[in-house]
Amino acid sequence: MAEETGKSRTGEGAVSVWPKYSDRIDQNREKNWFEKHGYVKLVDFLSVQEVQAIDRELKRYRKEIIPTIPSTVVFYEEKGNENSIIRLEQMMNFDEFFKDLGESPAFNGLADVLLGMECEPNNVQFFSKPPGAKETPPHQDGKYFMHGKGITFWLALDDADEENGCMYYVPGSHKKGLIEHEKTDMIGFSQQLAEYGDELKSTEVCADAKKGTLLGHHPYMVHRAGQNKSEVRWRPAIGLTYWAKSCRDDEELHKRRAEYKKQLFQQLETEGKI
Repeated sequence: MAEETGKSRTGEGAVSVWPKYSDRIDQNREKNWFEKHGYVKLVDFLSVQEVQAIDRELKRYRKEIIPTIPSTVVFYEEKGNENSIIRLEQMMNFDEFFKDLGESPAFNGLADVLLGMECEPNNVQFFSKPPGAKETPPHQDGKYFMHGKGITFWLALDDADEENGCMYYVPGSHKKGLIEHEKTDMIGFSQQLAEYGDELKSTEVCADAKKGTLLGHHPYMVHRAGQNKSEVRWRPAIGLTYWAKSCRDDEELHKRRAEYKKQLFQQLETEGKI
């Protein structure tokens, strides 16, 4: 119950009865595309009304929930400026609506189809690239996951294009496995490919996304996001990650991730970034 966990119950539990993912896409076509290319682009995956519901809940979350949660799950472009939030982590752990969103039949189960394994929600995130923000460096989510048994979904809450910093994918790169990375000094994206050579750059495709479009990519998909060249447009999105259920009992995996996070947060605190 919300009263026992401290989570907020909003009454927007309608997400639990949103139409299932299978009513929104051609499953066989998208699975075949995903297996070959390592990503999917599902245009108009959510309706205007569904995106508006998420926007309303984000406003409430910023007002009511952010003041009560650890600083390690809230990232700012400018520390201390509440209007410069660029990333929110683990939202499903602090709020019932976003927990419901991750478990909604609109999303939950789609990872199973694309990956061919039983999956469960792992994280619900918010990303927002402000005007003038730098490029997000090329990377693979599997470097952060520390495994390749999952998927990242990226839901456009507004139009994302080449002006305001849309995503770019390297089709087929998921078949290369985990590529060498190196540390960055960028908040929220601490890893980047050690080398992003012509072999990868030359096949990169632009994944511009209209509001309501859902992108999804394999943990080993090489991707980046462009600079936000706009002077006024932000680029908001919701991220939902799903991991194979087999990861749940992998104690060594959880131990490695906990140690990495501990070191990262210590560094960010020392540098005054969180």
